[in-house]
Amino acid sequence: MTLIASEPVDQNREIPELPLALGLAGLAPFLGLSLALALGHALPLGIDAADALLGYGAAILSFLGGAHWGLALRHPSPAIRNSLFLLAVAPPLWAWGALVVGGAPGLAMLAAGLAAHGALDATRAPRSAAPRWYARLRLLLAALATIATTAAAVVVGYA
Repeated sequence: MTLIASEPVDQNREIPELPLALGLAGLAPFLGLSLALALGHALPLGIDAADALLGYGAAILSFLGGAHWGLALRHPSPAIRNSLFLLAVAPPLWAWGALVVGGAPGLAMLAAGLAAHGALDATRAPRSAAPRWYARLRLLLAALATIATTAAAVVVGYA
């Protein structure tokens, strides 16, 4: 069955090298900023590592909402398309809320949003016409980003 002309659902189970490499590179700010917080390292130019992590995480969560929007644009089922459009707006709104709250609670909100979105992508990817490998990639990236952000929330909460 082909949902999108260029992406047969039954094929492409292996994560392609470029999306994997880009996804892993995108974890660098999560890991680096969380590590800087844990070790108490100051960032250059007086940048606050917690604020930088919160801003980066909010940008990533918003980007992930955009991925759902993109999947919705090409999905053949109106019902699934509409649910994807609705789901696409939740991550940026959640990320904005995390930015407004800030500090340890904002980082905890962000971690919860990253985890929830990763779980959603891992379970719904086949129905949303995403490539087979997308669910595995999202689960891996969401798990690592969530762990790093949760650790940062704990460090900031106890600082």
